[in-house]
Amino acid sequence: MDSIFREWLEITLNVFLSALGFFSQKEWDIELRIYSKFRVMLIGVLWIIAGAPEVQAFSVGGFQVQSKFGEKFKASLDINLDFDGPVEANIGSLEDYTKLGLNRQDIIDALIIDPMESGNSLRKTVRIRSNNPLFFPSFNLVIRATHNGGTLLENFLVTVDFQQSLALNVQRNKKTASKFPVSESKPEPLADQKVSENKSPKDSTVAKQPESTSRIAAPNAPNEKSKNSAKGSSQQADNIPPKGIDPVPAKEQVVHRRRASGVIWAHPRPVPESTTATLVQVQKIPAEKHILRNGKHVLQKGESLFSIARKLKLDKYHPAQIAVAIWMRNIDRFIFGNINGIREGVQLDVENLERTLAKIDLGTVRRILKSQNVEWDLAKNTTQVKEESTEKSVPEVPLPSERLEDYADLFDRVIGWQTTWENMDIEGHLAYYNDLKTENPFLVRKKRFLSRHPKPHLETSSKVLVMKEGIPIVFFEQKFTSETLKSLGLKELEWTRSQSVWKINGEKFHQNFSLSEKAPLANQKGLPTPEDEEKTTKLSFVIHVSSHANESVAVSLSNRLRTNGFDAYWVPVRISKEIQIYRVYVGRFSDWNQAHRVVRILRKKSFGGHATAIPYPLALQVGEASSLAEARMLLESLRKSGISGLLLVSHKESVGILFRVVVGAYKKAGNATWMLQQLKQSGFVSKLISP
Repeated sequence: MDSIFREWLEITLNVFLSALGFFSQKEWDIELRIYSKFRVMLIGVLWIIAGAPEVQAFSVGGFQVQSKFGEKFKASLDINLDFDGPVEANIGSLEDYTKLGLNRQDIIDALIIDPMESGNSLRKTVRIRSNNPLFFPSFNLVIRATHNGGTLLENFLVTVDFQQSLALNVQRNKKTASKFPVSESKPEPLADQKVSENKSPKDSTVAKQPESTSRIAAPNAPNEKSKNSAKGSSQQADNIPPKGIDPVPAKEQVVHRRRASGVIWAHPRPVPESTTATLVQVQKIPAEKHILRNGKHVLQKGESLFSIARKLKLDKYHPAQIAVAIWMRNIDRFIFGNINGIREGVQLDVENLERTLAKIDLGTVRRILKSQNVEWDLAKNTTQVKEESTEKSVPEVPLPSERLEDYADLFDRVIGWQTTWENMDIEGHLAYYNDLKTENPFLVRKKRFLSRHPKPHLETSSKVLVMKEGIPIVFFEQKFTSETLKSLGLKELEWTRSQSVWKINGEKFHQNFSLSEKAPLANQKGLPTPEDEEKTTKLSFVIHVSSHANESVAVSLSNRLRTNGFDAYWVPVRISKEIQIYRVYVGRFSDWNQAHRVVRILRKKSFGGHATAIPYPLALQVGEASSLAEARMLLESLRKSGISGLLLVSHKESVGILFRVVVGAYKKAGNATWMLQQLKQSGFVSKLISP
């Protein structure tokens, strides 16, 4: 019985297993046929899924600047990758800038890219920094990124917005936004898709896209540059005000994203608005209308002195020279009179800059920019930290011109020197020179000059004394006419005491060729002047040695300059109601050339490395002094009140010797208002003059 049951059970189990195997095999065959039927469709779907990220994958965006003007540069940007593969980011080389039609400024060499953090993310953050604080109105930052066989060049224009607490702004070129309506929800159209042109001109003026470079196609893509591209670029240029560096024009035709190795391409990507970058809204102004209108230029937002310099197209000069010349001409239009204090809406005089440009070489320009940057950094930092009021005051030493004696004898000798020349008293004239021997070359040249140009007529302006390394220099404008020669320029006579008598130790004549045919003196505007009118030497220039946050430091430097034979003085400059900086000046001079000759001497000293000649034609005259003794008393009274003064000594034929005590140096009257009030509160009577 048991054996029969076991046999039946075995047969039943085999039948069940056979049936199960039949149905399993049948189901597998059905699934296999279904898979084979839709295999092509599945492959296509997988290809689309894998290829979709290519449309919006490798790109640069999210540029943010965290630093401010005068601080160490700090910024970051995001790079979106095709896949989690190797990526390399670098600052653009000179070749990269050239391909984009940009100038690579020296400031770019100060920027460093930190190594990217490792990880499996498809978005990499690139951090850019500098080891030293940056002082530059604007610069183009080109980033070169390489990934998946392609190279991306992206340009960002970084500028300073002085209307927003000196914060750095990242401006992205408006030119690329007019023909590419990009939204965050729509992918970029492919090459065979048409781009909609129904975009208003108003929308094209908002800088919401990165400053894009053009796509440079592979050699086998000759149709990449179409006629529509050139037409679109010209239309966009009419709607956008000029920039400092002309951006690369946008391309209407979009190149397909499948790239061959080595192809350089770039295109704007929709990125969120940066929290630190300020997007600039500009007006629709033709480029030609806000530059050089009657020699004036109204500064537009985003512009710099360098951008204006390039628009002037003075090819003979470097843009840096032109920028400094514009500043010198319009110094009263800048914040604190500093070249970095450029402001939107200010009208600048840019007409006939050639005369100023002829005076300043590139070496001088570099030194001026450096000294102005140092002071701007000081002014910016001083506005953040209040002045320390618990400083121990430093006593001020007398001026070198205060310690000089026998002014009357000195100017008498100057008048005698001129009279003997006009009377052709050669021996008497040469007697005014120090230690001249028969074989002295100077004596030979002087005699030859007097014999070649007989019957001279000299017309001179008022004589002014300036101290240079403790040596008195008497200078004046001199117009020389004779039967054989006419000349006009600045005469400088260096005097020394020899056996208790003033003697000329050196003589220099700096001819002004542009004015040599004009007459009379001190009348360079061409107005009629009577023959008997007093000629006056104008002292419109000063030397700005340096600026300091503390009064005691300024006084100490002023004392050091005075000890070395320079008539130095310091002046407080208001930054706000509570805070001020202190500038140290030296003397007053007739023109920029004369001041710059002293600047060259100061720059060789350890304390004068930032000295710069600046046009400040106004000063505050304090009281009236009829003698050197009264002038000394007035200067001492100013010192006791914590005010630094300068002694101006000059001689006029009609009144004799003039002793004037002045305070400060200003470009316009409004700048002297605060100091005028301080003098009044201290009990001094003062008035604004043009020395």
